[in-house]
Amino acid sequence: MEEEKSAQPEALPEEVSLEFRPWVKWCGMGLAAAGSIGFFLGTYYVGYHQGEESGYTAASSSGVVQRSLNEAALKNVLSFMRLSTSSDEHLLKTAENTDAAFGWIVDSEVRMEAEWSLVQTLLMRGKSEAAHSILIPLLERVPQSEDWAHRALFAGAALISAGHHAPAGACLRQAEKIFASCKQVAGQQEALGQLIALEMCVPRSAEETMAALKKLVEELQSDDEGYRQLRAAVLVHMGTLYRAAGQAELAERTYREALGAAENLRTVRPEGALSKGAALLELGDAAAAESLLRMAAENPGTSLSDIYSRVLAWRYLAVVEQQRGHYVTALALLHRAQGMAEGRVQQGNAFWPCLYDQRGWMHFMVQNYQTALLDFNAACAATQDARLLMQPQEGAARCYLELGKSEEALPLLEKCLQLRAQLAPEDKNAIGRLNLLLGQLYDQQGKVAEAEAAYKLAVQNLSGDAPDEVNNRREALLGHAYVLTELKRWAEAYAAWEQVLPLVDDQFDRREEARTQMRLIKPHISSAPPAETPPQG
Repeated sequence: MEEEKSAQPEALPEEVSLEFRPWVKWCGMGLAAAGSIGFFLGTYYVGYHQGEESGYTAASSSGVVQRSLNEAALKNVLSFMRLSTSSDEHLLKTAENTDAAFGWIVDSEVRMEAEWSLVQTLLMRGKSEAAHSILIPLLERVPQSEDWAHRALFAGAALISAGHHAPAGACLRQAEKIFASCKQVAGQQEALGQLIALEMCVPRSAEETMAALKKLVEELQSDDEGYRQLRAAVLVHMGTLYRAAGQAELAERTYREALGAAENLRTVRPEGALSKGAALLELGDAAAAESLLRMAAENPGTSLSDIYSRVLAWRYLAVVEQQRGHYVTALALLHRAQGMAEGRVQQGNAFWPCLYDQRGWMHFMVQNYQTALLDFNAACAATQDARLLMQPQEGAARCYLELGKSEEALPLLEKCLQLRAQLAPEDKNAIGRLNLLLGQLYDQQGKVAEAEAAYKLAVQNLSGDAPDEVNNRREALLGHAYVLTELKRWAEAYAAWEQVLPLVDDQFDRREEARTQMRLIKPHISSAPPAETPPQG
């Protein structure tokens, strides 16, 4: 029994829980925490580097960082060089050799900005000649950006004010080119408008101005409204030059072309308002022209193109007021134009002799002969262009005649007639008018032979049917008939009086005088064949 008992297996003890020692627990927890921190740090490290790499790529490709660095570099460069506070002597020395001054600047953009800062400072100091010597080559290598286009436009305006027309034109051309590359049509048209105004403001001969304007017309053939208005403005200037040269038909054709270019406009620029208004006025429609001219005169712009449009509009409005007989208002507009043009339109420009001449004739009409003479003399002193001298010379001569100073009038009339015959032979009315004045002056001085020759030329040239020409022809025929009678050239005198008779049919005294002279002369030629009628064409 005991053996059986001993053979049975012993009962298992109750399950005992596993217990770790304290230091083992803490080691496990530490390892778990370290693993978590390591995973976090590893993830952060990978994410940080990926973000850094992508951020660097984005920043470097966008140009933001480069611009920021360039701006900082430029500030440091300018601060170091202190251009704005430098003496004129230092600035001019820097301008003489920009390679020595800026050669150490590696970045081309920073160097261009530094050179532009020098140009700006020189322009503000009035050292425009030194400025444009740097500016022109600088503009040839700048980026094709709007900023540089506006800078070129600004520099052009500053150089115009300083009288440096050639470099100003180069700046405006470059501005137009950059605006075109940026597809900024408005800026491109603004640059062209300034260029047109510049071409009209440069002191030079009428032939050179006409050549420049013809070149501009060729460039402005686009049907875009802005370009059409600019083309119309150029055509009006050309028409004015043709008219001054006595080419009336060509002037009228050019004005009509300008009017066609400025038709059907939705948005009117100052140049468009001026050119359309001027063309209408020149073609005889003052009522339609006035509102457009007032629009141009009241434009608020400050550029050369805007100002030139404004002063020309005031001059044309003075013509409108003159036609109405409002001479005081017309004179006020001309003085206003002068005030606006002072300091903006260069002396030596055709604007000045034309303004003085227009104002002189206005004074002449109201019999302010002494004041008119001052303006005519100012017009003659303001130009060397023979075409622009003809009208004020005639005006001055007329003033001298009205003031009883025939000795002063004679050389002016002779010179003016010589210029007309040489430069504007097709203007028969003007040549006839001047010969009439000369004939009357010679007649007063007792120079009968000279008077006869002048009267004869006046009769030959005054063949038009305009009221002033008809009146001048009548006066020339009367003068010619009298001096032929005095010279006892009976047959020619009788023929001259025959021509006078129909022109004085409504003037009793003159008609009877003509008939009396014919009765007195006829016995002297009764045995001679009829005299040949002097040519009338």
